[in-house]
Amino acid sequence: MRIMCCLAVAAIMVAGSCAGHAQSIAYRLSGARMTAHGLAGDPGLRPNEQMVTTFDGNDRLTFDAAHSSNYGFYTGRHVGKALAPLGDDSQFAAVGAHGSMAFDLRQFSSATSHLASVSVHVGSLDSYNFVEILGLTSNGDVDYSRPLLTLDGTQMVAAGGRDGRLTFGFDDSVAVGGIVFGSKGIAFEFDSIAISTDRIGLARLSAPVPEPASWALMVGGFGIAGSALRTRRNRTLSLAAG
Repeated sequence: MRIMCCLAVAAIMVAGSCAGHAQSIAYRLSGARMTAHGLAGDPGLRPNEQMVTTFDGNDRLTFDAAHSSNYGFYTGRHVGKALAPLGDDSQFAAVGAHGSMAFDLRQFSSATSHLASVSVHVGSLDSYNFVEILGLTSNGDVDYSRPLLTLDGTQMVAAGGRDGRLTFGFDDSVAVGGIVFGSKGIAFEFDSIAISTDRIGLARLSAPVPEPASWALMVGGFGIAGSALRTRRNRTLSLAAG
């Protein structure tokens, strides 16, 4: 029981939630997977997610140039500037040192629908990278002064690794206005931003449930560990009796 409790706490701590919005915003990074070409890449979208930008000229996402700086669009590897996310052979965005890219998400919420999640393919995360989830002012403008959530690279890596798809989920109490990708160091590379108006279970983001196969391995492991402990205890008692 003690071992299982420790595992449960660890699972909850893998992904996180925003202080002050603990029941409102959750995040998780789904690690990169092998593609048909043998490269670890974007693990793909969840059901009902829709792509809103791939930075290849088919963008439906509003870019806020007035709140952006020191960014660029690249393909492949550019030494000292940017490196494509794993498995990404298309054009991607990168933010340089002390730069940022801001996107307006208001168009995806209306009187009849609510922005429930936003996800992005990220690559080679570093501690100096960060993402901000922005709310709205009383006038309905994007509020850049008080982010609802600021997540640094260390927290993102702890949520699933350095490469993969980072997903933020919101409940109906959160009015999301925008998202900012920034970096205090060399670069923050990302691509393929998607959104959904179908609510994602926040518990699934903040406390991932192991798949059946994983549960089987865990239970088997507990059995082996218990058997080993019992054997060791019996040996200790035998030695003491002798």
